[in-house]
Amino acid sequence: MTIHETLRIWLIEAADETIERAARDEIEQGAREFRDAIEIAAAVPYQSQVLPVLRNLDKVDGSARAEQFVEFAPDLRWVQSHRWDDGGEQRALCVLSEAFELPGLEVGIMYVDQGCAYPLHNHPPQELYLVVSGCARWRYGGSEHLVEMPPNSTLYNNPLDLHTVEAGDTPLVALYVLWGDEVRT
Repeated sequence: MTIHETLRIWLIEAADETIERAARDEIEQGAREFRDAIEIAAAVPYQSQVLPVLRNLDKVDGSARAEQFVEFAPDLRWVQSHRWDDGGEQRALCVLSEAFELPGLEVGIMYVDQGCAYPLHNHPPQELYLVVSGCARWRYGGSEHLVEMPPNSTLYNNPLDLHTVEAGDTPLVALYVLWGDEVRT
C-alpha cells in the first residue's frame, strides 16, 4: 500500500470520527466537506521530509489512530510553521492539501512538542481540529481562556477567532481543516 493510500484511509476514518464527535454543527459541516473531498482527491507526489521535532514520535500516546500516525509520520512531508521560526525544533506542520488535490480546503496535521506552544494567531477561514494525541490546553472558539482538551476532542474556530494551543506532557498531534471563502488555493 502506498503512503497516499494509507493516509487516505487514515484521513477518512478521522473525518468519520470527527463527524461522530462533532460538538457543533459547523464541525460536522467541515468534516463532511473534508470527508467527501478526501475520498475522491487525486494524490499529488511529494518528497518526504522529517524535522527535528519528530524525534519524540515515540512519546505520542493514545489511540489506535495515534499509533497508526506514528507508523507513517516519517513518510510525510513536514515543514516548519510559517508562524514560528524554530527550524522545526518544537513544532511542525504536514500540509496534506499539498499531498492531495483538495480545492476549497486547507488540511494538515499539526505536531507540537511536549511543553511547547503554537503561537496565538487567527485567519479568515473557519477551522476545525480533531485532537489525535496529547492532552493540551487550547484557546479556541472566541474564548480568551485556555481549556484542557483530551485526545479525540473536536474544536471549532469561527473566522478570525484568536486561537493557540499549549502541549502538555506528551507531544500534541491534531488534524486541522480550514474551509470557506477565504481558504488559500
